[in-house]
Amino acid sequence: MDTQEKSARQKARQELVGQLRKLVKWKNNDVVKLAFLEGEEAEQVDGLDLSGVVELRRNANGTFEAKFVDKVRVLAMLRELMDEGRDGALEDFLDGLCPPRDGGEG
Repeated sequence: MDTQEKSARQKARQELVGQLRKLVKWKNNDVVKLAFLEGEEAEQVDGLDLSGVVELRRNANGTFEAKFVDKVRVLAMLRELMDEGRDGALEDFLDGLCPPRDGGEG
């Protein structure tokens, strides 16, 4: 893998880690606001942070249901990515210690 590919993968991983961290810190305050919005206040929806919402449902009787991202699962994914990142750093370090011989790999 060349340095551009490594750099692109590193950047993508950092973006993913950033998004996962946002989900872990996400609070459901805006969902509560959404539940109490009246029809004439609908324009406020665009300003609400609903990034941690998986499913919303308003039933015919007026009840409001919301399902949220499983933060424990998000933390597990974040830990997995962080572990992969450390493995990659170790691999890069070891590659630097043992440069390829005769123009080949290994």
